[in-house]
Amino acid sequence: MASGTTMGGGLVFREGFEYEFSALQPMSDHIDPPALAAYESPLAKGIDSQPAGLLVDSWQVSADGTEWLLRIRPNVTFHSGAPCDAQAVLEALNAIRATLAESGDDSYWNAVSDVTLADSETLRLALHHPSARVASLLWGPHTLIHNEAGRREYGEDFGSAVVDGTGPYRVVSWSEERVAAERWDGYVRPSAPMFARPSTEMPDRIEWVAVLGESERLAMLEAGELDCIHAPPADQVARLADDPRYKTFRYSQPASMYLTLNWEHRDLGFDDLRVRRAFYLALDREEIVATALAGCGSPTWGPLPPNLEFYDPSIDARRDFDPRQAGSLLDAAGFAVGADGIRQRDGHRMSVPCVVQDDETFRRVSAIVARQLANIGVDLRFEFYKPFVEYYEACRHDPACTINKWLWQDPMDALIGFCASDKRPFLNWSNASSPPLDDAFDAWTRAEALEDLHTAASRAQHAFAKDLPYVPLLTPDDVWVWDSRFSGYDPRPGMLYPYYHTLHDSLASR
Repeated sequence: MASGTTMGGGLVFREGFEYEFSALQPMSDHIDPPALAAYESPLAKGIDSQPAGLLVDSWQVSADGTEWLLRIRPNVTFHSGAPCDAQAVLEALNAIRATLAESGDDSYWNAVSDVTLADSETLRLALHHPSARVASLLWGPHTLIHNEAGRREYGEDFGSAVVDGTGPYRVVSWSEERVAAERWDGYVRPSAPMFARPSTEMPDRIEWVAVLGESERLAMLEAGELDCIHAPPADQVARLADDPRYKTFRYSQPASMYLTLNWEHRDLGFDDLRVRRAFYLALDREEIVATALAGCGSPTWGPLPPNLEFYDPSIDARRDFDPRQAGSLLDAAGFAVGADGIRQRDGHRMSVPCVVQDDETFRRVSAIVARQLANIGVDLRFEFYKPFVEYYEACRHDPACTINKWLWQDPMDALIGFCASDKRPFLNWSNASSPPLDDAFDAWTRAEALEDLHTAASRAQHAFAKDLPYVPLLTPDDVWVWDSRFSGYDPRPGMLYPYYHTLHDSLASR
């Protein structure tokens, strides 16, 4: 069957993704692209990181900044037909908040004292103090609004057998390999310009297909079996950008790929800053990006992705790479090179098992990291696990070392999740503890104005560079490629995935 059509003749948009799909559970640790078609958050992250109304139609902030009134779009229902009024949004937010609090991952809510109804159409957020992070709370995948009554009824089946949101597409089938959704004619469109109705009809159906091999994804796109792919082979990106058959988006992903060294493994010296600094200095990040990513990424010496908000370029400006000094630091820490070329101290060899996610990019990066560390007498031995459940489970068993990547549209908050002291040992797999960094994180969560966020973010990046909770490697480029017949497909810098509200067939109006 040709791409762009369904068995019944309707318009279909098929998107190839690099991972198998997680259930569309709004409280899940992992979010996949179909979630942004099926669910809506109260606000959206718009141009220049300014909030735009999504499920919330309008909002007001009190003069002292301690109260937000959020008016829900009128006449909205869930796909099941249940009303999505202020009461329903309140129930969803309270359930999400309780789940996050249980897991210890509720820093977004720190400033919020209470969420109540102002009236049948309006929510009231009461704050302990003015907060510059309320918009971030309300626009992220961590506040996707779902039918909480349905979630309670269906339990673990909610998000797979049953998906009940308010988005423009209604999920009709879910599996790890393929998710299908049909355009929902009952959709009530937001008033924000970024969600304006397209001039022609949207696709009748969207299908997301898990295609794990990057070359296979590209072949399916060029054969017309897919209309869009994420993460094509990096060495083909420039060619695809010049091909008039396609449109491309390329920008720094809101992500960081990094190496963790578990501070609890004192036998390997990972609690010693000299050892962590040695690993840091031994890695030629520019070679890793050039070789493993064919240049489609940025080497990073600090913890935040470049080009995005709150990034402090002074950290990356140092471009530290000095294998000779790395060796000297390991010498000073008591790790001498043995007869087999591997360093050891008190009978403990630096032959280190390293847990890694099993995909093509991670394998390429891991191989280069291992080769570069071998130059200073470190032997990394990789254990690859299927993303994401198997990999996370392996990380729960206190590995000495991992190569990981976080992906989140608010990178400072991701950084808190993966290296704040109170996140040990999961997701802080380094078991790192840096009081100056924790102080900067606290300042971030308590920031009352935008300038306070910038100050706290810069403090955090400098504290990170001093103590090295983990060893940064790189930020990959986010690359989407899609058939030029489709317009309104709108990836944006700093977003996890595109919205589907304005997607349409540009040929239909010709």
